Amino acid sequence: MASPILFGIMNFLHDLFTALWIGGLAFMVIILTPVVRKYFEEKGEADRFMNKAQKRLKIVVYISIIGLIVTGILLSKQAMTKHFDGPFSFTNDYSTLLSIKHILTIIMVTIAIVKSQILDRIKAQSKPLKKARMMLIPINLVIGIAILVLSGIGAALGAMPVTP
Repeated sequence: MASPILFGIMNFLHDLFTALWIGGLAFMVIILTPVVRKYFEEKGEADRFMNKAQKRLKIVVYISIIGLIVTGILLSKQAMTKHFDGPFSFTNDYSTLLSIKHILTIIMVTIAIVKSQILDRIKAQSKPLKKARMMLIPINLVIGIAILVLSGIGAALGAMPVTP
């Protein structure tokens, strides 16, 4: 991917998928959940509404995960020539930071899949299980924010000259 335009488009798409996923989590945690809790009188109605909202967000999350994997692979091929020594490499600051970012991303993907494919499908849910299921959303948001911080630091490190 030698073309700066193609590299720019891949960066844009990578950022877009990140914004959709983490932005969706932030919307759920900061805006939607508190509003639903405040304005829905009947608990069952609130749960049904939240389940429908989460079902729609799940589609965005899955598209984002696939998009992040594809664009991430393409971006890593471009970055290989500069600071990046390969996936899960801890040979320099940039590679270490990127490896930590990838580990956190794998944790986020695992949480999203476990929540949507296992916990959301269990019909008879106990109150502790429902609470645990709902706590996974803010946990994933915190991890997502950590990934954004690492991305910002990584961009700064990537802009620095390569030192032997």
